[in-house]
Amino acid sequence: MRRLNGRPLRRLREERGGVAVMLALLMPLLFGAAAIGVDIAAIWSARQQVQTGADAAVIAVAMDCARNDCGNIKKTAEDAFWANDEAAKLANLGPGEGWIRVDGRKISATQKKDWLVNHFFAAAVGYDTGSLAVQSYAEWAPMVDARSEFPVAISYCTYKDLALPLAAQKSVTLGVGETSGGSCSTPSGTSVNAGIAWMQTDGDCTASTVWKGSYERESPVLQGPLPAGCTDAYLSSMVGRDVVVPIWDDLHAQTYRVYGYAAFHITGWDGSGARKLTGYFTYSARQVDDTTPPPRNAPDLGARAVFLTES
Repeated sequence: MRRLNGRPLRRLREERGGVAVMLALLMPLLFGAAAIGVDIAAIWSARQQVQTGADAAVIAVAMDCARNDCGNIKKTAEDAFWANDEAAKLANLGPGEGWIRVDGRKISATQKKDWLVNHFFAAAVGYDTGSLAVQSYAEWAPMVDARSEFPVAISYCTYKDLALPLAAQKSVTLGVGETSGGSCSTPSGTSVNAGIAWMQTDGDCTASTVWKGSYERESPVLQGPLPAGCTDAYLSSMVGRDVVVPIWDDLHAQTYRVYGYAAFHITGWDGSGARKLTGYFTYSARQVDDTTPPPRNAPDLGARAVFLTES
């Protein structure tokens, strides 16, 4: 029988000792990498939160400007930013500096000074803070599509006669016998008569249309049965709200073409007997979340869309 000596066992113990030494040497590097990963994740999270706040700031200012009243843009931006920013809680984020600028329809927010984010682990090796900066851009433009919550459309002639100037917010009544505006030539070169009509709905008392699209109208001057899905109770509930009203510039039989979109603030609805809608034309804004910004060249009739842009 062959006798085993102790050399293989000694070699194994020696190799184990070498691994332990290498692991001891690598531990600081491994912990350092993990710490850097945690701190980078914290900065990324803070950046996302700050970006959300900046987006909210430019959207809030753009909404006011689209309503033709930019107001105190600094206060509007600050209020919207801090109302939508949770980074201070997530990463001990302190106040930063930035500016907000309005240039026509474009609104931008940019950091003048980097935000400082306190590190959790890197501070142990002398890196107390990291910095980040964000930019955000928004714009407004005339609406090019809409889902009208009060399904009426009017002629360009009626709009021209009753709405302008929009800043005057003249109280008007739309309903039976409404012939204001007569006939007129439109900016697109067509000639139309004054008028107001119910729109065909999507079945829930709303009507979806797009700029330059053609659609069937229902009863002229708000007569006949209410559109599908509509009730007097629902229409009355719209009092006090701004609604989008398609304006037509071409009418053949009962088919009209959308020239643009106006905004109408409803102050009253009388659904008994001779139906009448009262209110005034104004400026109104709605945020749209399209990934591709809408066209900017639609007629500006008062109903405006606000959206984020890349620059």
